[in-house]
Amino acid sequence: MSEAVSQADATQSFEPLPGNPGSDTHGHLRFHDETGEEWFEPFDLPELAATVLSELGHAARVREDGWLELSDSQWRLLPQFIEFHEREDGNIGTATTVQCNHPRLSPQGLFEYQYAIHETFDEAAGAGFRKWARTDLPVLLDAERDEPEACMTMSLELPDEDGQPARKRRLLFGPIEHYGRPESESDLTVQDDAEDNAKEEADHDAEAEDFCPCCLFTKSIDAFEPLLRTDRMYGLRLFASIDHANGACQADCRVDGEEWEQGLDALRAYAATWPAGAGLEYRKQYVLVQNAPG
Repeated sequence: MSEAVSQADATQSFEPLPGNPGSDTHGHLRFHDETGEEWFEPFDLPELAATVLSELGHAARVREDGWLELSDSQWRLLPQFIEFHEREDGNIGTATTVQCNHPRLSPQGLFEYQYAIHETFDEAAGAGFRKWARTDLPVLLDAERDEPEACMTMSLELPDEDGQPARKRRLLFGPIEHYGRPESESDLTVQDDAEDNAKEEADHDAEAEDFCPCCLFTKSIDAFEPLLRTDRMYGLRLFASIDHANGACQADCRVDGEEWEQGLDALRAYAATWPAGAGLEYRKQYVLVQNAPG
C-alpha cells in the first residue's frame, strides 16, 4: 500500500515505553581486569543498529534523540541498553531492546528483547539487532502493506457485536526459530549459526507433523481472544520448549513486549504434544495482529 506521508507523521516524536527496561542509547561500559584496573569503553546503540540495518538493505537515519527513521517505512525504532556481562569464557553477553512506534499503525508503541553472546560488546549487541532485523522487522514492514511480502497471513471475520461494526482482523506470522529435532524426524535440519553461538532451524518442512507457521498461535488462540476483538495492533512473542529428557515444558508469552500470562499454559500444553525427541527442543515466533487493510 502506497500513501503520502504527512509532515506531521514524518517528524512525530515518541517517548520510551514505561514498561521497557531499556535505558540508555549510548554511554560508556565499565570494565575491570584481573588486577582490579578499571577502564571505560563507549557504546552507541543507534549507530550500531543503523549499521546493521544498512548491511541488511534497510537505510536508516539516526535522529538527535536516538530514534532511527527507516527510509522505506514509517516505523520509528529506538534501540536501548539493558545490561552486559563478562563471561568466564571471555565473551560478552548483552541484553538490549528495540522499541518500535508507527504514527498510524502503532502510535502507542511496542518493544522486543535481544540477547546475544560474542567476543566484544559491539559484536554481541550487533548480533542481537541482526537477528531481530531478520525475524521481527519483516513482520513490521509487512504490516504496512496491503499484500505482505514475507509473512504467511490469516484473516478473522468478526461479526457486528458489542456496539462494534463487523470487521476483519489480519494476522502476520513471522519466521519460526526452531531448535532441536524429534528422534525419528530426519527432515528437520538444524544448522549452526556462529553469530549467536546457537543452533537453530532456519526453515521447516511443511509436511512435518503439527509443525506449520501458524501452530504456535492457533494452538493457544483462546488466550488472545481479547486482543483479536479490539481495533489495536499487537505484537505477540510466542515461545514454547520441552526438555525431552524429563518432559518439562516451558513457555514465554509477551504482548507488545510485556508479559501475557494468559498464554503460558496453552503454549506449555502445545509443547507437550510434540513428537518424542532428544534433549531440548524449542520453537519461537513473532506474530502481529492488526485490522485488515482496506
